[in-house]
Amino acid sequence: MKKHLYLSGFMGAGKSRIGRELAALTEHPFYDSDKWIEEREGLTVREIFEQKGEAYFREAEKEALRHLAGRKEASIVALGGGAILDEENRRLLKETGTLVYIKTSPEAVFERVRHSKKRPLLTVAEGPGYEQALLQRIRQMLTEREPLYKEAEVIIERDGLSLSEIVEAVLKFAKLKPHSSTVKNHTGSDQKM
Repeated sequence: MKKHLYLSGFMGAGKSRIGRELAALTEHPFYDSDKWIEEREGLTVREIFEQKGEAYFREAEKEALRHLAGRKEASIVALGGGAILDEENRRLLKETGTLVYIKTSPEAVFERVRHSKKRPLLTVAEGPGYEQALLQRIRQMLTEREPLYKEAEVIIERDGLSLSEIVEAVLKFAKLKPHSSTVKNHTGSDQKM
């Protein structure tokens, strides 16, 4: 693989879960850029947005990506959903690794995030019409971001696929090989030989 494998996509696409599975199979280290920022700041992403604003978060995100891209060891990195909004970030990601877009439909995102309170950009008023407003917000944001997500070298359409099928697709199209001591059994769970 190129130096790093970056997983991009909208909030709730499953980037972190997919990344952890890929890291276990390939024995590359895994990083979640949002978690890296949270550890550095001592605040959750939601708290950063509420206390310091989105502009501050985007600068922290840029710093996190520079740090992670500069690591000498090849790694798997799950990006925050908005990491690709910044042109400098996109250039850095393309120069230092393979960018994979985990594509998912607005309806699938809605099902995954509708009860979550940790995604500040998906905050809509509770009450009558909440679900419709949330789905509309997801559609709007995906429409705005889709052209940038599609700049990825690899696009995996995840709707209807199991975790193991998504991971296999990423391995295949990103030209990654599982570590020789890890095999998948018929249930999709890992077994060490």
